[in-house]
Order: sequence, then structure tokens, then C-alpha cells
Amino acid sequence: MKAMSPELASWLRGRTDDSVTVKRLHGDVSGRLFWRVFTGNGTHVLMDSGKIPVWPWIDIHELLRANGFRVPAIREIDTRRGWVLQEDLGSRRLLDVDDGQYMKLLDEASDIIVAMQRRLDGRTCADSIAGRRSFTPAFFMAELENTLETLFFRLLGVPMNELLELQREMRTLCESIDPSSVFVHRDFHSSNLMVVDGRLVMVDWQDARFGPPAYDIVSLVRDSYRDPGHVWEDRARKFTLAKGNMNMFQIARTACQRSLKATGTFSFHYRKTGDTRYLGYIPRTLRYLADYARICPQLDGLVRKTYRTLDKYHGEIDLRDFRSANIPEVRSR
Repeated sequence: MKAMSPELASWLRGRTDDSVTVKRLHGDVSGRLFWRVFTGNGTHVLMDSGKIPVWPWIDIHELLRANGFRVPAIREIDTRRGWVLQEDLGSRRLLDVDDGQYMKLLDEASDIIVAMQRRLDGRTCADSIAGRRSFTPAFFMAELENTLETLFFRLLGVPMNELLELQREMRTLCESIDPSSVFVHRDFHSSNLMVVDGRLVMVDWQDARFGPPAYDIVSLVRDSYRDPGHVWEDRARKFTLAKGNMNMFQIARTACQRSLKATGTFSFHYRKTGDTRYLGYIPRTLRYLADYARICPQLDGLVRKTYRTLDKYHGEIDLRDFRSANIPEVRSR
């Protein structure tokens, strides 16, 4: 575990006091580092963005705060070195609450998505990096190319001719996703929603951009970390009614791309770190695909090909039991 640099420790003491103590927190897959900071005046969270530019995080933090969304307050900041001392939101996430509270908070989370899409329009976001980035069919397909390479080719050993068949189906999917564009958090799921005094507070917004209206709601209700069960569809339908200009086909197509993309992301981080924890999220996410094909028959060909491929090939990992097991078999690397 990487220790705090002497320069960062000195910077922190200069903004607190010499008696300050810290405890390393789990970071995220981006490589940013976090510590809980204990002082005589309470606790804070220190973020070291390292080599990752911190200005998009700051820019979108200000955009959200200025438009009435709850985000952690910034206490001190060094933009050049990527250091941020911020409010401590605690350790309780939507991921961690009991089932009863989870279901209630899903409604609040959905309301936050609707509010973001209403308040953060193109004019409001014109001066923010979020307003100058957007999803496109090419961007969606680039994400799925990562899935084809890392999961299907490198981990499962799928031959090129069958990869090309999947690629054609995935390209058709990406070209069919709703071209409408609204503000999208991009990682709006149970691990990025903190529960503070019974209410939700967003974190990890630095990749926000404009994209399909369905994107954040499918991130929430088709979450790779926590499955709300059959009620996901009810929550998705309720969202389409709140929006007034959406349907479940849009939900299914967007969800299908995001779920396939997520399996590639988990595969990539497993290959990068060797941490099998990432593999544990893949079977659940793959099971979601069947629901999308049921809702939107256009997706049936892609889902069938995907499932046949998973049943047929196994290399470094074996996902043939993905329908019933959450931990794939892993062979020695």
C-alpha cells in the first residue's frame, strides 16, 4: 500500500496541525489515493489525484454545487499537485444499507438523476468540461472493443472469427442507442452514493459528460455491485414516466451497452492488478443481459451470441456457470 509522500504530509500539517493523524482509505480504480484525516476539530478526507488531472473533478464539483446538488465541501486545495482536503462524508454507501432503506433510497437516487437532467442543460454546462464532452456511437463502441479484447479474447480465448461476429452485433447496438443528450454523471451506482444523515450525496463525478437520458438510471438499477432484483424494471419504468419522452427499448439498449462495457472494465482491472475481486462482479452483470433481450427483441441476437460464446470458451477464467455462480473459476496466470 502506497504511503503518503513527505511533501503531501507537510502540506497537510500546514493546513491542520502537527498532531494530525491519518488512515488510508480504499481508493478507486483510477489510481487516486484517499486518507481519512483526524484533527482536533473533527475529520476530513484527503485526496491525492497524483498524475490524474484534478481540474475536471473541481470543475464539475463547482457545477453541481452551484446548481443545488449536495457534494462534499472543499476545505483546502492545491490544483497543481492534485491535492484536495474535503468534507468527510463517512463510510456508509448505498451499497451498504439494509434492503428496506436501499429500496427507499433508490427513489431518491432516481429523483436526483431527473433533477440533474433538468437543471444541468447545455446552457448551464456551457463553461464546464461536462458540457464539452459527450457519448457518441464511436465512444460506446471503443468501450466494447475493450470488452472484446480483455474478456473475450485474453481471458476466454475466443477465436478471431467469433470475435468479429460479436463485434458486428455490438456495433449495431451502439448505433441504436438514443442520440438525445443530457447531463450524465457516468458512474451513478451504489458505490458512488454516500448516505449522510439518511440522504444521498454523490461522489466520483469527474467523468461527467452529456449522453443518453437512460444512462444514469441503468447504472443505478442494473448495478454490478448490488442487484435490486425484479423491481429494477419497475424503477426504470417509473423513470421513463417521469421523463415523459422515453421508453423501455431505450432503457434496454443503453443498459446492454453499459453492462457489456462493465464486464470489460472488470476484466481489465483483474488483468492489471491480479485482484480476483473484480471477476466476482462479472457473472451478475452478464445475467442482466437476458432481461434486456426480453424487453427489446432487437438485442436477442447479441445476447444469444454472447451467451453461446461464454458457454463454449474458457481460458484463464471459466464463466460457464455464470447463470448460477458469482465467482468464476480462475486458472493460474
